[in-house]
Amino acid sequence: MADHIEGSRNSCALHGTLAVVESIEGAVPVIHGTAGCGVQNYLGVTRLNPGSDPFGAPPISSSNIGEKHVVFGGGSRLREQLKNTVKVVRGDLYAVLSGCATEMVGDDIPAMAKEGREQGWPVIFANTPGFRGAVHQGYQLAVKALIEQLPDLGLAPVGAAAAGAVNVWGIIPRQDPFWRGNLEELGRLLEGIGLAPNLLFAQGEGVAAWQRVPGAVLNLAVSSWGELPARLLAERYGTPLLSAEGLPVGRAAGELLRRLARLLSLDPARVEAFIEQEERRLNAHLAGLADTYYRNGFQREYALVGESAQLAGLNDFLVGTLGLLPRLLIVTDNPPEQLREALAGRLAGQSPGRPPELAFSEDRAEIADLILAAAPELLLGSSLEAGVARQLGAPFLQVSFPAADRVLLSRGYAGYRGAATLLEDLGSAILAHAQAAAR
Repeated sequence: MADHIEGSRNSCALHGTLAVVESIEGAVPVIHGTAGCGVQNYLGVTRLNPGSDPFGAPPISSSNIGEKHVVFGGGSRLREQLKNTVKVVRGDLYAVLSGCATEMVGDDIPAMAKEGREQGWPVIFANTPGFRGAVHQGYQLAVKALIEQLPDLGLAPVGAAAAGAVNVWGIIPRQDPFWRGNLEELGRLLEGIGLAPNLLFAQGEGVAAWQRVPGAVLNLAVSSWGELPARLLAERYGTPLLSAEGLPVGRAAGELLRRLARLLSLDPARVEAFIEQEERRLNAHLAGLADTYYRNGFQREYALVGESAQLAGLNDFLVGTLGLLPRLLIVTDNPPEQLREALAGRLAGQSPGRPPELAFSEDRAEIADLILAAAPELLLGSSLEAGVARQLGAPFLQVSFPAADRVLLSRGYAGYRGAATLLEDLGSAILAHAQAAAR
């Protein structure tokens, strides 16, 4: 019997590119594929992120090819669809994104994009069939297309990048349910030490932000998925790369800021003053929680299910700052094999006395079995794990995709403010569970 994955949360490469393009203000995606490609994106991604898009979902142009186009080629259908899209939808950029069917029959997507540019339309393309990987590979393909093709469009210049500009990579829109809040907090932290964040997917960011990418002084990769675009920019423009090795939560944000300061020769006094101010505020929040923490037995063994960068950051805070005990960690985003050993060492080092069990899986059934076998006293994961938490009778908090039961607008767990938000959410989940059990 062939292996299969039940309830994968990683979607496909096309959906990763759609997440990128739809998150850039003024960018218009044009799917060259079957009608199901866009429908599945809406049902399997957009609707599982309440609050991620205005009016439920933006309209997505699609060539909606049928059997005739699979047999005889769909280039003419794409030409027609692109022409109609430009007429109907005003955009600063049009991105042609291919699905599986059109890639398998060999439609010449680059030629169609070039034809559009010859008509005076700002068109780029990305070959993004689902079989090229999951949403994470789609993110990388879309970002690569933007970096490589935008300079050739002849768009009006937007001026030089701000002094101390830093591009932030590796937070995938929608795949990180807290992407907006996490980006906002990372931007606030960078500004706090005198840098100019280029967040690319933050609210109101458009094509102009991508035109400023080459002028940055540094590329900051918050996850392993952000390292490919950062390396590409290092090759093309000589911009240095700094890897955060995970989402910085709480005091880890201070360590990241110090690394940035050393690399960019920033004023150490200013940096330390900002970090001291942020840590003083976080310590006050921890002090305010202390009585509730001890009276309600917050120190528990937990299981955490999420993507590698998110999991590393949350686990570090839960162990190092809150004193919780990790029993099981499940990584869901399939990081490259060469990075898994380093990730395992990093996670084990966060709790050297009793390292947790570590698993790599995106299979819903396998993840459920692992959690039930570990029997944690607290579970943090996606909405797919809610039923397992009920079986265990354990408090549960949604922290990873899909977070279908939470409306997330600007909430995030990154940085110092994110750590305070996590304290509120986790503490509330534990208290609510205890009160429900007492009734």
